[in-house]
Amino acid sequence: MAMVGSSVLLAGPLNITFIHSIQWEHLNGTASHTILQYERHNLTICMPYIARAHLHASNGSLLLEDLQESDSGIYRVTINQAERESFSVLLDVLKPVSHPQLWSSGLVAKASGEILCEVAEGRADIFTWKKDGQMLPPDRSYHLSGSLSVLHLRMVKKSDCGSYSCNASNGISWQETSLNVTVTGLSPPLQDVLRISVVALVFAAVSGWGIIFPVCQSEKLRISESVHWGPS
Repeated sequence: MAMVGSSVLLAGPLNITFIHSIQWEHLNGTASHTILQYERHNLTICMPYIARAHLHASNGSLLLEDLQESDSGIYRVTINQAERESFSVLLDVLKPVSHPQLWSSGLVAKASGEILCEVAEGRADIFTWKKDGQMLPPDRSYHLSGSLSVLHLRMVKKSDCGSYSCNASNGISWQETSLNVTVTGLSPPLQDVLRISVVALVFAAVSGWGIIFPVCQSEKLRISESVHWGPS
């Protein structure tokens, strides 16, 4: 595994005493491309490897520079063509992943929602999700490609509010980004509680006035009686 733009040394077979000829090939899918051929001190390097491929004829190893993603694949070296001494190595060339971009579909209480995580550069082999610093189970999310992961929220609740982070990684790099998520809308039971609370408050206020008025009326009545029956 190597990073785009770097160099890698691909070793040849071990325990080879005499090297008469060397051939390096790149197998990418079903196609095979010759990189170079060496025989009796004559070296031929094929396009597009000129200036990028360097052979160590003493041990058959190949130095490949300025790697690109297209250089990924299987590399096969054959030593001494007549004896068919061959050796293969797998090379995976990766770009570092960029900082993920996070956004939500707009979370509404009691509805399903999604939080999406996408990397613009590089191939992410692994996505991991956290909520408020705690790892979320892998089955909560699914990966649409090497650049996009979706976290699915079923029957969104107020407890789903919080800070979500997405970590995207491959064999050479990782990046993480966080997003504060809010949920809009009140659930029907909570609305009912609020309505009942308002009704109770109004009833309490009306009852209070009902108590005050009779008391005031009684006081007025006693005052009137004092005035009427008092000394002349």
